[in-house]
Amino acid sequence: MMVATVTVFGATGNQGGAVCRALLRHADQFMVRAVTRNKNSDKAKQLALKGAQVVESDCNDTRSLTEALRGSNACFVVTATDFSDSQCQQKETNQGKNIADACQKMGVEHVVFSTQLNVMKVCGILARHMVAKADTEEYMKDIGLPLTCVIVPYYYENFLTNTGKPQKESNNTYTLAIPMGTLSFDMVSVDDVGEIVVNIFLQKSQYLNKTLSLCGDKLTIREIANVFTKHFWPKQFKDKQVC
Repeated sequence: MMVATVTVFGATGNQGGAVCRALLRHADQFMVRAVTRNKNSDKAKQLALKGAQVVESDCNDTRSLTEALRGSNACFVVTATDFSDSQCQQKETNQGKNIADACQKMGVEHVVFSTQLNVMKVCGILARHMVAKADTEEYMKDIGLPLTCVIVPYYYENFLTNTGKPQKESNNTYTLAIPMGTLSFDMVSVDDVGEIVVNIFLQKSQYLNKTLSLCGDKLTIREIANVFTKHFWPKQFKDKQVC
């Protein structure tokens, strides 16, 4: 069986890292090329120890992107948003387009892209990271890349970070300040994203030119708080009802 070379962008991030780890568990079928801005970082070194080929590339440098993709059969792409930059939406879109152009130039046979809905068009909300990914997806389709898109929701792991970590109100009371009101929202484990992407690569003909919206669970913030209370009692968790 031929071993396919899969290049993974964002390899030291949440999604890219999960995809790398999942692909490495299938070493008989995939050779993993992990793309990072700094191959001397701790996360990059860990991937190298597990068997990945780690390469440096700059998403603003088309030549380095072309070299990173040389000889690749497939590619996973997730772009990053630098919210500290007022021009982050346009810069992220440009980087996504650069990767798309490099994939086309190097004849990559299957691209899996982590996209989002264009919420500006859908409901008039400017979520810059989502619009940038939606615009990149549109460009990838316009230039005819062999494409599968995945829409990745909120990570369960976010509850362990500053993004969604419960805030302590008193000795045994914590609140979840996530602005969803009474609406339920989709969640998934980031490690599951890696396994899903592996299956997409393994079943290219089934998933080519399709978009998959991923979901491991769909709960309201109050329901999530109840789950936490059940498992961490006597600590109690409540929905802060942020609008």
